[in-house]
Amino acid sequence: MRHAFVARASGVALPTSSVRSVRLLGAVFVSLVMASGCGRPGGDGGGPSASPPAVPRPVARVSRDKILESALAVLDRLDDFDEARGAELVFDRINQWARLAPTDAVAAWRQDPLADTLSARLRGELTEIVPDANGFAMGDVVFLRDQRWLADIARVARGEARDDLEVALALFEWTVRSLALVGDPPTAPTATNPGTRWCLPGEILLAGRASGPQRAWIFLQLLRHAGLDGVMLGLGGGAEQAPRSWLPAVLVEDELHLFEPVYAMPVPGPEGSAVATLRQAATDPAILAGLSLPDRPYPVQAADLAAVTVLVAADPLSLSRRMVVLDPDVRGAREMRVAVDGSRLAAAANAAVEAAGITPAPPALWEFPWETLARRRSEATRVAEAVQQELAPLQVPFVPQAGTDRPELLRPLLTARLREFRGELDGPQGAKAAYLAARAGRAAVASAVAGLPAAQAEAARTLFTRMKEDAAYWLGILTLAEGEYDAAIDYLGRMTVEGSPDSRWTDAARTNLARALIAVGRTGEAAVALREDLSPQRFGSRVLADRLERTVATGKPVVEPGTPAAPAPNE
Repeated sequence: MRHAFVARASGVALPTSSVRSVRLLGAVFVSLVMASGCGRPGGDGGGPSASPPAVPRPVARVSRDKILESALAVLDRLDDFDEARGAELVFDRINQWARLAPTDAVAAWRQDPLADTLSARLRGELTEIVPDANGFAMGDVVFLRDQRWLADIARVARGEARDDLEVALALFEWTVRSLALVGDPPTAPTATNPGTRWCLPGEILLAGRASGPQRAWIFLQLLRHAGLDGVMLGLGGGAEQAPRSWLPAVLVEDELHLFEPVYAMPVPGPEGSAVATLRQAATDPAILAGLSLPDRPYPVQAADLAAVTVLVAADPLSLSRRMVVLDPDVRGAREMRVAVDGSRLAAAANAAVEAAGITPAPPALWEFPWETLARRRSEATRVAEAVQQELAPLQVPFVPQAGTDRPELLRPLLTARLREFRGELDGPQGAKAAYLAARAGRAAVASAVAGLPAAQAEAARTLFTRMKEDAAYWLGILTLAEGEYDAAIDYLGRMTVEGSPDSRWTDAARTNLARALIAVGRTGEAAVALREDLSPQRFGSRVLADRLERTVATGKPVVEPGTPAAPAPNE
């Protein structure tokens, strides 16, 4: 039925010069992920893989670099290719590069000792894919695609920030602004709460919706691509129990700075405008108590920091030999980091924990990424259905021009997401134009569903409605990020909160609308919007609303945690 959803967008100006068949989420890429264990990347179970010779052929470095450059050029613009052809090109060229890899680099690889810290259940599920052959599997293309998107976002989101903490703040701001908070999947699944949305990073980015641990996972990967060190911090645990993951921390100048992804704010420092460090949170009870509400204390207090475990966010592929060998070359060519030196990162973070006066527990791998891959393999059908439902609006194709024998199809919402990741926002080929194209009018929808059976027509209309709602919300997020606050208020307020009050974006639109209102000095209205948030972020929204109302009462400028001062309230 997907191919029946073709709208002739009459009256909508669509770009035509570079329109391609944008099908990254179509059958081929879905089959790649499913063939690799429903998301299990690479290795013995990851689809067809190359078998490199034991000794690489002699070759000039320049030739090897050109082969890699040609693979990366395709990866940069996968939306310019038919999905099957693009995946095959990357797969073939990256394996040509692998066959020419220096033998010393391949021989020097050793499995990171942190792999031994995984629970027996997850080791049994996944660790067999870490010791791999030199060649790349077809499923690796999905991993490389996702890392390309993350690297693009890290480059765009950091903007002009150069100081490490400023860069971290910019990347965190992108994460909490761009990923609406949902409760599924949980950090630690249980029989009563198993979760279904076990998305890979690229799927999280495209969907724009994430649970708390998914926000943390994306944030930590953005930090890595920006050249910063970030880890999860775990609390409690012991010989018979794994530590409970708490929040991500960024290592800057030998201090771990704390970011609260569920509350959507950095943990405020002593003056409320800085980012608290682990040292400050452990020694000053007021730091974490500042995140408490009268009827809901913050679940972690200073006394809980007597024992802290450093948890490294690394999945099987980022620890694999092929990605470790590839990493130096793609880092230089594309500012893209595909491998994690887990032991080095753990040692650096552990030193910061000790410097904070805390005795660290032995570091370990953060199990959430591994749990994601395990669930995608063990519950393939249920997870695939959830992911398909999540990403359905991005699949809707449009015909940009009528009257041609072979019209090209454009999936406007998907195209807009990818262009936004790359920072291509304005003009006829920008993300804004593609988002606007996704806002199908009544006539376009009626034309698209004409002739369909009643049940299919209703399903199509529902999907077009979701696509239109998604486009309005994402235009609000994009204009908010650009500082176009009046436009953001219109898209997030009038078109989303008021125009689609029952959409899946309503709560996220309110919290981001509040950010735009704060920026223009409408502080009281921002507090009202925050108090109407019913999402899992609601406690953080209430903390910020309390803070805003105190500024109104005192007449002081509004300062969100970890951000520069905003204009004074005008009430």
